[in-house]
Order: sequence, then C-alpha cells, then structure tokens
Amino acid sequence: MQILETISKHGRSGQSFNKLVLEVNGFAARSTFALRVKRLEKLNYAESVPDAKKRQVRRIRGKPTTLLVMRIASRMKAQCSELEQAINSRAESIRAKKDLSEAEIEDQKEFIDEANDKTKGVFSLIGVYAVNLGESVAGDLLLPMVINDFKRLNSALGAFLVANPRLMRAVADEKLAGVPLDQLREDFKYSFGTDMAKVLPKFSGRLQKLAKSKRDK
Repeated sequence: MQILETISKHGRSGQSFNKLVLEVNGFAARSTFALRVKRLEKLNYAESVPDAKKRQVRRIRGKPTTLLVMRIASRMKAQCSELEQAINSRAESIRAKKDLSEAEIEDQKEFIDEANDKTKGVFSLIGVYAVNLGESVAGDLLLPMVINDFKRLNSALGAFLVANPRLMRAVADEKLAGVPLDQLREDFKYSFGTDMAKVLPKFSGRLQKLAKSKRDK
C-alpha cells in the first residue's frame, strides 16, 4: 500500500521509475519495487506511460480510479484525525473531574452521539464507493488505507467513555436499556453454546434490571 501511495501522490503526471525507486528506498528495494509495480499494473491499479519529453523514459502513475480512491482515503483519514483529536480533548477535560453535574453529563452524551454519527458517516462512505466503484476497489484499496484510522478513532471514543465513571454509567444505562435481552441471549447461546448469564453474570444482571425498569415505566 505504501508503494501505491507513493506512486499516486504524483497524480496523472506520474513519476519516472528511477525517481520512484529513490522515494521508496526506505521500505522497498529496487527489485521489490519493480515486482510490485508489475503486480499493480496487472491488477489495473497502475500503468506505465511514455514521458512527454523523453520518449525513452517511462513514467509510472496510478489509474484514474486509483487516484480518486487515494484522494478519498486522504480526506477520510483527515476527518478521522480531526474527530479523534476532539474526543481526546474532551476526555482530558473530564478525566480530572471526580464528579459531573447533570448538565455536564447531558452535554457529554450529546457529544458522544455526534461523534458516533460522524464516525458512521465517514465509515459508510466505504459502502457507497463499493457500490459505485466496485467491491474490489473499496476492499483492496480504500479499506486498508483507513482501517487503522477508524481503529484509533474507536479506541479514543472508548477511552473517553471510561474517563469518568459517572458518565460511563449514564451512557451504559441509556444504551443498554434499548437492548432486546431475549434476542441477545439467543445470539450468545447460538454463537458460544452457553448461557450468557453463566459467562457474564454481572452484565446479564444489569440488562435484566434495565429491562425490568423499562417494563415498569
């Protein structure tokens, strides 16, 4: 993927093989680079074209779809990074507080919902481009480029949730209250062959209390 990123950053102008070799020198030898370029050409992700001024020189460049996906991935990575920084900043602001007011908890819950919506919005683009550009393009190019960014984003959101115990309990009670307990138990039994209550007694008990509370209301 690093090789394809290096090639693609030169756009439709491309770059000569020898200059690209110098650029990838830190992570790929000349022979390895040559083999990877041939493979990328066979996959129809890159192409070799004559230089406009020096006909004996061949320039390597990404195919139009490849270049488009790389630009999309770059924007998605930037969005993930921006959101991750916002989440980390929020986490720092509440980590030092021993207690949060009801107003502060509501404010943080709204932020969590917004962060989740933005994350889903960015991630859903992979499905959109899979439909419009093809599954192989989205799966082979786009997803590998952004998956680590989404992992870091989800990790940051998880760390934010546990940064303050009261906020974590408030969010858990709200989210778990809508979980269909019977369906969750059936899925667990089907997948693991045992009763969820035996393996996760505390979690199962909390769900039961939430389900009862919801029925009583």
